[in-house]
This record gives sequence, C-alpha cells and structure tokens, in this order.
Amino acid sequence: MALYDSLAPYYDAVTGDSTAETAFIDSIIKHAHGGAATLLEVACGTGGIIAPLADIYRVSGLDISPGMLAVAGKKLPGGTPLYLADMSRFELSMKFDVIICVYHGINHLLDFAGWKRFFGCAYRHLNDGGVLIFDMLTIQDLKTMASGPRIVQRFDDNYLVIRVREIGGVIFDWRIEVFEVGQGGGYPLLAEVIRTASFPDASIRKALSQKFSDIKTIGSDGSLVSDDGENRTWFVCTKSAPDSA
Repeated sequence: MALYDSLAPYYDAVTGDSTAETAFIDSIIKHAHGGAATLLEVACGTGGIIAPLADIYRVSGLDISPGMLAVAGKKLPGGTPLYLADMSRFELSMKFDVIICVYHGINHLLDFAGWKRFFGCAYRHLNDGGVLIFDMLTIQDLKTMASGPRIVQRFDDNYLVIRVREIGGVIFDWRIEVFEVGQGGGYPLLAEVIRTASFPDASIRKALSQKFSDIKTIGSDGSLVSDDGENRTWFVCTKSAPDSA
C-alpha cells in the first residue's frame, strides 16, 4: 500500500515505545492460550509489536506494505518469516497458535465482506485451540475523534498532525501530515489520507460466531488506552479443538 510505504520512515517514531502494548497483548495470550508457541501478526507494520514478542514466541509477520516490511525485517531476528499479502486474502503454508492484528488494523478494511474474509483467513491459519486477538475502533470512537480537535504530536524534530473526518455512514478519513520543525516554521514532509471503516458490534460478533467457539471482548475500561486517547475494543476468539467442538 503506497501510502503506508511513505509513512514507514516515520512510523516507529510516531507510535513510540511499544513496551506497554506488547506486555498487554502477551498477557491476553497467556490467559487465553497458555501453551502458545507460534504467532502471526497480521498488518504487522514495522514489527514494533512482534520484535519484542520474538523473545517469547516463534513469530511471523504479514503486511500489504513492502516499505513497512522492509523496516520490520531490520529489527526482527534473521530468518523471521515476513509475508507481503492482503490481510483479507492471505494463503500461507503453515498454521499458528495465535494470530494478532493490533493498532486497529482491521479498520482499514472498508467493507464488511472484507472483515468476514479476514475472520475466515485467520480461522484457517489457526491450529485447533488457537486464538485470534484483534482490536478495533468502534463507530462511536471514530465519531468522537471526528468531532474533536485535530491531534498534534511532536516526535524527534517533526510534528504529526491528524484530522479525522466522517465521510458518511461507517466510513472515516484520517488526514495525516508530517512537518519538519525549522527556524522558518513547519516544512511539510508528508500528507496522506487514509480511509477506515467500522461496523456494529452485533454484526461483528455474529460473523465471528460462525467460525469461533468462544468470543470474549475487553472494553475500553479494561484495555490499554493509547497515548493519543484512543479507546479500543479488543476481541479474543478461540478456535475449537476437536474434542471440544
């Protein structure tokens, strides 16, 4: 995806230290599947989550952006499998104990058919008893962000500016700008618009229940709240083992 290729050089500085996020995800994994050994992160970006998790699990990453994967490859252990693929249409030759998709990566799928394809891909690539963990921004979360002020964040010698705009229904645009700080003011380095979508909780749970035997959600007051104030809803979905089907 070309726009994420252009964001790749700034992505780690913008997202900051992932230690708390990674620890939170690891705690979910250990609670849901204490024996997990293999992990795939879908929409892994620059590998900021799976790099520290590589000390605990045999990790793999998948992303649609070659630029993001190029950055990830530099920070992951040599030989870590990295797959260039669409998160809603991937076909790999192996299965995993855990599949994660974080930083509301699923919101980048703009129709609900794409969400359901992602659920199907994850299900097919999980071992029996495996767990899918993903987070999302709800429609209300996005409406709140769209009605609020722009987000301004300084990193290194640059500024990140994000404006969220409601396009209609379930579609929201994020205008992302990066400015270099200079004596004469801000010098624009990057301007991109990223389109996202969200869907009703009932529709998501219904689609997941057609695949997974156990679906748990962690609401905003029990989950990690990011530095920019995003309250994300987390889903933890278990694939039945044969003896529990």
